[in-house]
Amino acid sequence: MRFPSKISIAILMLMNVFSWQSIAQNKNTQKEVKQINLLHADILLFDNVSGPGAQRLRGHVKAEHDGSILKCDSAYLYNDNSIDAFGHVHINVNDSLDIYGDQLFYDGNTKIAELHQNVRLIDKKATLFTDDLVYDRKTSIGRYYVWGRIEDSVNVLTSKRGYYYNQIETVYFKDSVVVVNPDYVMQSDTLKYQTSTERVFFTGPTIIEGDSSFMYAERGFHDTHSKESRLSQNAFVQNKTNILRGDSIFFSKVLNVSEAFRNVVMIDTANDVYVTGEHAVYDKNQLFAYMVDSAQAIFADKEDSTFLHADTLLLKLDSLESPKEIHAFYNMKFFSKSAQGMADSLVYVFSDSSLQLFGKPFLWFEENQISCERIDLISEYGQLDSAAFQQNVFLVSQDTVDPRYFNQVSGSNMYAWFREGDLRKIFMSAKSETITFLWEEDGSPIGLNKLQSTDMLIFVKDQQLETITYINKPTAYLKPLDLVSPSEEKLKGFVWMQEWRPMKREDIFRKKAQESTDITEEDMN
Repeated sequence: MRFPSKISIAILMLMNVFSWQSIAQNKNTQKEVKQINLLHADILLFDNVSGPGAQRLRGHVKAEHDGSILKCDSAYLYNDNSIDAFGHVHINVNDSLDIYGDQLFYDGNTKIAELHQNVRLIDKKATLFTDDLVYDRKTSIGRYYVWGRIEDSVNVLTSKRGYYYNQIETVYFKDSVVVVNPDYVMQSDTLKYQTSTERVFFTGPTIIEGDSSFMYAERGFHDTHSKESRLSQNAFVQNKTNILRGDSIFFSKVLNVSEAFRNVVMIDTANDVYVTGEHAVYDKNQLFAYMVDSAQAIFADKEDSTFLHADTLLLKLDSLESPKEIHAFYNMKFFSKSAQGMADSLVYVFSDSSLQLFGKPFLWFEENQISCERIDLISEYGQLDSAAFQQNVFLVSQDTVDPRYFNQVSGSNMYAWFREGDLRKIFMSAKSETITFLWEEDGSPIGLNKLQSTDMLIFVKDQQLETITYINKPTAYLKPLDLVSPSEEKLKGFVWMQEWRPMKREDIFRKKAQESTDITEEDMN
């Protein structure tokens, strides 16, 4: 007789061990699978046609499986631990979840239920309606593939596909998602809904339409209780005549307030006004909006747009939510090709195109600089028409023959009139002084002409003083230029702020004076 080697014996022993482990695992697995228990049926018949050992159940059928109760009008119970149920099907999954339908196939081994026709899944907060639902009791996940609808106390949500997670009380909607709420209608591609909190989260292109607002974003959420929304990714909100854009937008329906952050743009479509910055607040109840952090207002015009910057831009709105006033305060500057300015603050009124500058304002147009305590400008058809300059007025223009010299006018108050945007007439009230430099036709100097008067009328042509009429008690003297001392060349209070003048639109954000004071045609365009 031949005995097996030590190696063969070892292999046999291992095979034995694995065989017993496999049998033990199968026994454990079998113990884990619970059988469907029939609790009641009015009529019970054995039906071998439907399958070996199949039981046909009729009338008030009731069965139990692993803690869940099934009720229906009739059923087929199979010996492979599955059941087909028909008529008034009701599964009580647990204390907080019930599922209804007209037909059911349930596999007791996998704990997967397939329900068809008039299906309802009801939890504590909401009801899911669909015609085809697959519910996995092991994972507590239900899913539908051909249209479904969720209803709760506030919302109705529909989609082509959906996934219900019972344990986290959340439903995921996919494809043609629509949310109907008393305050809005939401359309999305992908959406998550928490039934416990009634919060809606979306991660695809989404439109939210209300009575007087239109919102769009590709990511965000909406809380149906607090009526608050947060939008991001290409987000914007449109109200009547205004559009608000930003990297993220917060909106409260209760407060009627929108707040936007980063790369913010507010657009007034009625007046072609754009306000940009990094942080904006829009209050529909109080009818105002403001922008801070790199705030800029752009008054769009085909011929000559105006660009304005200040630390804060405040828009006051009318009943149609269209801006009626813009207030710019602290470190205001503006630029256009025809005029530039700076001041502590500014107010622009849309109804009459009037503009007020406060706090040591400076105004530049062509070669002229005007400074005072307050400036009021009136425009017509997009061009300057008239202006009032109040207190400590000083008008300076660089001489065209010799730029080392400056023609100057100073006084208490000044009124100016423009034609096609060009300064044509000036009236200086109360005490005033002028210094002008006179030249021969060949450019040789005549001298410095200094005059004083209580009232003065000045006409301007081609941005140069043409005639001056002194109305009351004028005094004057003409002094040869070679005899004029440097102290006599300028009136008291003279200041030339050309280095602070915005020469291009980017300069409105410049905090310090620029090094170069040269003006080029390219800068003005």
